[in-house]
Amino acid sequence: MEKLTLVATIRDTETKLSTIRADKKVPAVVYGHKVPSQAITLGASELLKVFRKSGKTHIIELNLDGKKQDVLIHETQRAPVSGEFLHVDLFVVSATEKIHVQVPVNLVGTSPAQLQGGLIEQNMHSVEVKCLAKNLVDAFEVDLAKLANLGDIIHVKDLGIDTKKFDILSDLDGAIVSVHLPKGTTEEEVTAPTAAEVPSVQDEKKAEKEAKSE
Repeated sequence: MEKLTLVATIRDTETKLSTIRADKKVPAVVYGHKVPSQAITLGASELLKVFRKSGKTHIIELNLDGKKQDVLIHETQRAPVSGEFLHVDLFVVSATEKIHVQVPVNLVGTSPAQLQGGLIEQNMHSVEVKCLAKNLVDAFEVDLAKLANLGDIIHVKDLGIDTKKFDILSDLDGAIVSVHLPKGTTEEEVTAPTAAEVPSVQDEKKAEKEAKSE
């Protein structure tokens, strides 16, 4: 995993939160098992840059007045319109204790069933697990090439998650992603596209980003 760092300072709890936010800072709290809660302050722009990469499943090295701790972003409060961080909870992780997290699911590749006119439907966007911090991953990848035929489904148990490293808490029979015909469409009505016409998940995400930037 990429090493991510955040610099924090101890926060005076008597300082108004509005004053902290006006100074382009974010009030936060860091805590953990056998770790007393500490009020801190983070740089708003630095936090945003790190969160875009970390989400809630990437270990971050927190430098608090020279003391370094491994943490996860546990909870966030954000302004409904601007999306700016209003408050953040950071959880200190232990090298010897398992942590409870929701690991995102990333779809990669292209399903052969799309050539039959099938539509990809993602039913689960994360898998609930417990693991040691050293085994934490940014995401579990799902290869859509396994969806060979219309009606095929990839379940949690099909992800090949290493059960020696992860305690899987989600239903093993839970459907991650499936492929099916559009509603109201029969197989005879579908005109199968060519392989070149079927966009990969990566192409679709790229198109979404380009659309948002326009």
